[in-house]
Amino acid sequence: MATPEIKEALKNVADEVAKYVKDAATLTVETQTVEVGKTDKPALAARSVIKLDGDNTTTLPTIKNEAGKAEVDPVIYEIHMQNVQAAIDYRSKIIQSVIEVLLP
Repeated sequence: MATPEIKEALKNVADEVAKYVKDAATLTVETQTVEVGKTDKPALAARSVIKLDGDNTTTLPTIKNEAGKAEVDPVIYEIHMQNVQAAIDYRSKIIQSVIEVLLP
């Protein structure tokens, strides 16, 4: 039978794993801009929310071109997508590390 100390240690490990799983379940990436010399307050330029089940939502700013079609700023888009990929890669590494600890 497990001692109270072992039970407490296992509970602490389970709590930490649950925290990591909860944190990894939804990945939010925000890309902000600041207009130099005008303000110190960043403005949200793009946002992506990616859930562990694959659902995702991305919000990008658009402007109307001369033909009236919505266009996304390609520079903001590229920077945002790099940030999204970096966050996905980081989350994958964290999840892999947790799995390696649990299933050596």
